[in-house]
Amino acid sequence: MSASNEQGPIPPARSRTIRQQLVDCLRSGPVSIGALSAEIGLSEKQLQDHLDDLHRQVKLVMVPARCAKCGFEFKTRRRTRKPGKCPRCRSTYIEEPLYSLAPTQ
Repeated sequence: MSASNEQGPIPPARSRTIRQQLVDCLRSGPVSIGALSAEIGLSEKQLQDHLDDLHRQVKLVMVPARCAKCGFEFKTRRRTRKPGKCPRCRSTYIEEPLYSLAPTQ
């Protein structure tokens, strides 16, 4: 059973900040926001906000989202959220963008 109070469930204790955990996960290579969500234990929506902020602080590399039906790549898209549908074929089968940290020099 999980503990809860009037405001909702109590989050688990963390020894590292969410940003520190994100940076550690992103160092290992390209990862989807779904995998980050499972690893860190936050919702995808919460992580998107953290990724947007992290993108301003460090060099975040994004492999663009891609349409699974026609192969269209969202190369110019800079938002971390997954697109809703393909502008070319209107399919909603969109592969998530992948994120990693740029190598330091």
